[in-house]
Amino acid sequence: MLVFWYPVMMKKGFLEDENGKFIPRNEILEALESAVVFYYVKKDKEIEKLVRKYLMDKPKLKEVSKEIKKIVFNKYPILNGIEIPEKIYLDSSKISEELVKVFDLEKKEFVRSFRGEVFRGAIEDVEIKSENMEKIKNACLAYSRALSEYEHKALKDSELEDFVVNIQNSIANEWEIPIRVGEWTLTPYKGDLLFFWRDKEVREYLLKELKKDIRPKDVLFIPRTNEFLGWSEIKTND
Repeated sequence: MLVFWYPVMMKKGFLEDENGKFIPRNEILEALESAVVFYYVKKDKEIEKLVRKYLMDKPKLKEVSKEIKKIVFNKYPILNGIEIPEKIYLDSSKISEELVKVFDLEKKEFVRSFRGEVFRGAIEDVEIKSENMEKIKNACLAYSRALSEYEHKALKDSELEDFVVNIQNSIANEWEIPIRVGEWTLTPYKGDLLFFWRDKEVREYLLKELKKDIRPKDVLFIPRTNEFLGWSEIKTND
């Protein structure tokens, strides 16, 4: 079962075929990959050193996310064989077009807005299976806690702080396997490099050599419902 507790949005709108609008398998898989990469880079010092060395050797920007995933999954292939439906069809009655605002984390203010198509709700007939589900759960919990903590610090003393605290409480007390799906920031890589956002040496090196700050600069927010985007949950049948 998939529950999109907060609105989920895709970059170019939901895909559609003769059966309706859907979220493709890759959107869920990418969310899981971000969590697993974070978890094992943090847990395994050998992996951390390999990834750090790669990041500080003038990597090509377009290849960064893919290459880091390759380093991690070569040693920890826990997403191999995972069963995720190719197309996750959405109830059209739960799709809406919303005004989405971009909140700048440095300026601590809204800087622009646009309209986007979002879905919010539960999809009960979707089952995600893996023989490594417990490891995936641990990775997703660790990643979600760290990501929400980062956003909380960035949003402290802003008008949005209370809303991210609610998410942190849900991660801690309610959600079984939390994931962040779809577009929730306009920053490239989204949360793929979360572990190294806090590594000052790596961050400054990339900024100097590649002219690229790897940390998210913004978050997306729906003012009508006071919600961030993308926070979701996988529920198992166990």
